[in-house]
Order: sequence, then C-alpha cells, then structure tokens
Amino acid sequence: MSLADSLHVMEMFSPLLGKVPQEHLRYLLHRLKNEKPHRFNNQLRLNTFFPPYPSSAFDRFCRAIIERKRVPLSLYQAVTDVCPFRCPHCSYAGRPGGAMSRETLLDVIAQVKAAGTCTIGFTGGEPLMRDDLEEFIAAAGPEMATIVFTTGFSLDAARARKLADSGVTCVTVGLESSNPQEHDAVRGVPGSFEMARHAIALLNEAGVYTAFSTIGKREKIHSGELDRMYELGTKWGVREFRLLAPVATGAMAGCAASMLTDEEYQSLCTFHIRHNCTPGNGPVIASFAYLESSEMFGCGAGYHHVFIDANGEVCPCDLTPLSFGNTTRESFADIWKRMGEHFPKPRCGCLMGKISGETDLTKYDTFPLPVEQSQRICPKHNPTDPLPEGYRLLLGH
Repeated sequence: MSLADSLHVMEMFSPLLGKVPQEHLRYLLHRLKNEKPHRFNNQLRLNTFFPPYPSSAFDRFCRAIIERKRVPLSLYQAVTDVCPFRCPHCSYAGRPGGAMSRETLLDVIAQVKAAGTCTIGFTGGEPLMRDDLEEFIAAAGPEMATIVFTTGFSLDAARARKLADSGVTCVTVGLESSNPQEHDAVRGVPGSFEMARHAIALLNEAGVYTAFSTIGKREKIHSGELDRMYELGTKWGVREFRLLAPVATGAMAGCAASMLTDEEYQSLCTFHIRHNCTPGNGPVIASFAYLESSEMFGCGAGYHHVFIDANGEVCPCDLTPLSFGNTTRESFADIWKRMGEHFPKPRCGCLMGKISGETDLTKYDTFPLPVEQSQRICPKHNPTDPLPEGYRLLLGH
C-alpha cells in the first residue's frame, strides 16, 4: 500500500481514534496494508466487507465498533428461491420453495435497518427473477450498503440502468471458470458464461461497481485457475474478485472431502495478499479465507452476520441451514436476541465447517432444520475459546 493510500485509510478510520483500544486500531491499520484501497464514485473502498467511505452505512459500521455491540453488521436476504441453474455447489439446495411478498420483504428490510445492519446482500435463488428487486435496494439505503449476488441471468441494458438508478452499492456476478465451456458445464446451461460476461459489461457501462465471485476449490488452487480468473477480471474491468472457500453444505452436504486443507486455506490467503500488494489495475481481492481467519475477524456467523432465506427463516449464515426463527411469525429483533445465546462472541474457524464435521446432514430431507433441532445441533459458545485477533484486541481480552 502506498503512503497516499495509507493516509486515505487512516482518514477512513479516524472516527475510531480515542474510542477503541489503541492496540486494536494499530492492529487494524497494520492488517489493512494487505488491502487495495481504491476510489469509485468519489468514495473510498477497501472491499465489500466494509461499506464505502464516506457514507451513512460506514458511519453505522464505526458506531457499532465503538459501542462494541453485537449487531448484524452484514445480512444476506434471499428474495426468491427460483433459479434457472442447478449448480452442484448451491448452498440454497434442499430448502423448500416459496418467497415472501413485496410488503413482507419491505417490512423485514425496515426491521434489519432498525437493528443496525450496515450492509445487506440480496441473493436467492436468482434475485434478478424479481422485478421489484430495485425497490428493496432503494428501501435499504442510505443507511445500508447494498450488494446483489447474481448469475447475470437475463440482465439487459435497461435492467442495468435500473439497478444503477436504485443506488446499488455493488453487483457481484458468480463465475465458475475462466473457460466458457467449463463454466457452462457447472451451470448446466450453454451460453451462461457469455451471459455473465455481458452482464458485467452492461453494469460497468451503467456505472455500477462490479465484482465477480468464485469458490476456491482445490482444483482451481493447484491448476493456476485462480490467476487466470484474476487476469480475466482485469480484462473485463471488474473492481473486485470475491474468493470463497468450499463448504460441505447445501448441494455439497456430506462432501467432506471438498473441504480445503490448512495449506490450501493458506494458499487463498497468500493469493489475497499477493494480488492486493502488487501494483496494477487488476481487481481487489476479497478472500474469505484471509478476512475470516483467526488472525483477522474470524467467523461472524450469528454475531455480526446473519442470513434470512426466501421464506423468512433466520440462519447464522447462508451456509448454515439451522433456523432460529421466522420473520413472518415473529420480529427479527426477538430472533436476533435468541441467537445471542449461541453467538455471544465471534468464533475462530468456520461455524458450518465445524457442524458439517460433527453432524451428518445427509440424513435430513429439508432445510433449514427447525428451531429446537437447530439449537441442539449448534455448538454452544465456550467462554474459554479464543477470540479472533481483531476482536480480542477490540473487546479487551
């Protein structure tokens, strides 16, 4: 990170000065040297883990950190279960069909806004299947940054402009491979690669901040595919490359062999640092293996992150098919309070990774599991468990 970028980041986090432990702030600024700050539409961005600065959403983020509150800083809301693809890694697989009405979803958005959420991601299914998506995006702002997770299905120039006009913060398009044939084979639909490329081009033209995401499976790690995808992202002009780690859940439930080794996780961390610290015009890397490592912020599922499926079931994250309540039957505030019994602090290590290693999810037919069963399966917080380093310094442990 250049001196100028360092000064910009210091300005970005200056509201924390004197209000959080100095050790935490020093640690945060030291770790952020592995990020790639950049400007878009007169705002400074690190990656989509953080809201843009300046913004009302970033102010909310800082306020929650200063107050050391357990707040759902980020929330992913599935707006539909409908999707034209059947990907073999789909984390939504096994959930029943159905979706909340426009009025119900608007009410849920208002509730999570009141809870202090500063980033909301709209997912599915394929969220572009809903013609009222832009209304949800507009309702979330300006207090919440908004992300749409899509395959790019059916997106045309008019829809790209409509998304831009709604004030969306980022549109992330899923990509399975830099090779069109391999991508199409995973999606199961010929032409889906071109659909994704075309969607990103139209969104860029409309002035939307774009990203693409992929699952960093071991084949991609060892074959050099991640670097090829990075080069493709540079060519396509995407601003960010979100890199996920495989988890044995959804359509991959029971596939424990798909989980990465410690060395492979470290490869994803190294990929994050190497590209972010190399000068150039390539996309920012946001690798979950790095950002959610025990050296950084750990797993915030149920503590600073939550997922609501299309039927209103509230789960710790989109990868964890355990329900703690339904927003169509009780308030989000009451459900969030209930979750606090299991998630009073963030964890080191992926919650669903631990659950999938201890529970055979293949014996269940439908997800998410009911509240009582979910509470039995979900590992309780052990007060002696170590906190991720970023939180240890913040919370004074």
